[in-house]
Amino acid sequence: MNKSKKQSWNWLNSLSNRNKPAGIKTINKETMPNWASSYVYKITSAKLNKTYIGYHKENGNTYFGSPTDNELILLISDPNAELTFDIVGFGSKAEMMQLEYEMLSEVDARNNKNYWNKTNGQPGVPKFNREAINYIRDIVNNTYDEYVSEPIVVSELSEIPKAQVRGEEYDLENLRDIMDSIKRQGGSTDLAKPPVILLNRTYDGVFYKELRIGGAHTIQSYCKVDGGKYKNVVELETIRIPEHLHKDITDDGITLLGDLLNARKEISSPAKHEDGTKYILKVRSLGRSWESPEVRQDLFDMGLSSSSVKTAYENAKAAIDDENMVNAGYVVKDYTGKNEQELEDKVKEVEKHEPNAFVGSSSSAAITWDRIFGRYDEDKEPQHTRIHWIVCHTSKKRRDEHWPKLEEKLLRLNRKYGKVQLSFEEMELYTKDVSKN
Repeated sequence: MNKSKKQSWNWLNSLSNRNKPAGIKTINKETMPNWASSYVYKITSAKLNKTYIGYHKENGNTYFGSPTDNELILLISDPNAELTFDIVGFGSKAEMMQLEYEMLSEVDARNNKNYWNKTNGQPGVPKFNREAINYIRDIVNNTYDEYVSEPIVVSELSEIPKAQVRGEEYDLENLRDIMDSIKRQGGSTDLAKPPVILLNRTYDGVFYKELRIGGAHTIQSYCKVDGGKYKNVVELETIRIPEHLHKDITDDGITLLGDLLNARKEISSPAKHEDGTKYILKVRSLGRSWESPEVRQDLFDMGLSSSSVKTAYENAKAAIDDENMVNAGYVVKDYTGKNEQELEDKVKEVEKHEPNAFVGSSSSAAITWDRIFGRYDEDKEPQHTRIHWIVCHTSKKRRDEHWPKLEEKLLRLNRKYGKVQLSFEEMELYTKDVSKN
């Protein structure tokens, strides 16, 4: 079942008093949000004062728990059982594993006579302490005076250990933008955001008296610009976050907080959709709900516009589609890179065997009527009596959803108004024939 179908119907959302097991008297649930894939549920018997807690990844199939206790198995189909079925929370599989684990561990369910569970579950990924993260972001964004230190020379700041907040240490484009801004301002720090330092932080199992999580690009830019002439001269104020404000934030929460604080708006350099895509994929790689309202708000807080957020999600989903296909044994075609010659060979092949065809090519994301006929009008030769356009796709969604509609529209308009025959041919987006790559 593809995601669009799952979002319009799933088993949990269809569950009602008319299609429940005989032993369940009461159902308490909300509609499962589109961004969630899993949930934690609770089955309770008030008569017996017993409970069962579990998590489940929604797959559209009927599901009323996976107990191994024979008593509960029989009760679920017993009309006199009067069980209650509650949905406790929604999220990713890893988030719901953690919620189940925390709830079971809190009561030591496997050793508790009031629970049917035989184990306390397994850890997943702990919830972000959003309140703590947002408070630190508020401190940074509004430069609360009580957390601001005296200025420190940049070269000394660069020696303070920093958390690795990205897959690569620095975003080179961001670095260039900030360095250019520093040059234009003659080294001024007026637009520089204060670097952020956590005090007494254990990160990735190592204790740091000081740990930098914000201002990485600013510090590196001052160290590099014009041969480093500013690094021993320029001083920057720092925002120092005491232990009690960050101690309840998980390491991956600190990592993503660092991503937000190191967004492109460090020095007058606006965030771009590429930054948003990286952030979404980072959240997903940690097993979290990457389509949640909170993550979407993170992107806006990074400085992305509504259109950039939309593009960031489209690109992230395309990357995920590619990853899934690669995991299934396919190879992703890139006709602007490693497979460019294959595209050129296809154009030459058509030109050779169909000399009356004017052959062009482009991404399905860049095809318009005027581009096709503009090229034909400028470059056609006397023997060309028709147009044959080679189409490359940049994503599975564009191939399966966008392009069929656009192709139908272009061909329909051409039949109605065109004087030149128009045809399209698609290149493969995925292939198992690795000999061509």
